[in-house]
Amino acid sequence: CKQAVIFARVSSEEQKKGASIDAQIKTVVDYCNNHKFKILEKFSIVESSTNGGRKKFYEMLEFVKQQKHKTAIVVNCVDRLQRGYKECVELDDLRKQGRIEIHFYKESLIITKDSNSSDIMRWDIGVFQLKLMSGR
Repeated sequence: CKQAVIFARVSSEEQKKGASIDAQIKTVVDYCNNHKFKILEKFSIVESSTNGGRKKFYEMLEFVKQQKHKTAIVVNCVDRLQRGYKECVELDDLRKQGRIEIHFYKESLIITKDSNSSDIMRWDIGVFQLKLMSGR
């Protein structure tokens, strides 16, 4: 994989005022540079992953689907991408088709078409823990 999109998210305007989004962007840009990814787009958004329709998340996914080559979705950590299983289905379908890789910086986890069951389980457990914490 040679190209990537960056996905940085905070849940509220209050979080946005802090350095949270800027810190996420800096971390994952450095990661992309170290892995020699061409950054196609940076999605920096304020959107709850547990409330609402995730409009910006799906805009990012549509952008990725339009790419001719496999694209890495690079995020700071699992909870910045998702907090529930709804998104897993579409992400996993794209992964199985070899259209995306997902790079979770903090977890040191890369999910690809060829990921083993242990890595897939680490992703699933991360989402499960977040779902429990959100109480949904």
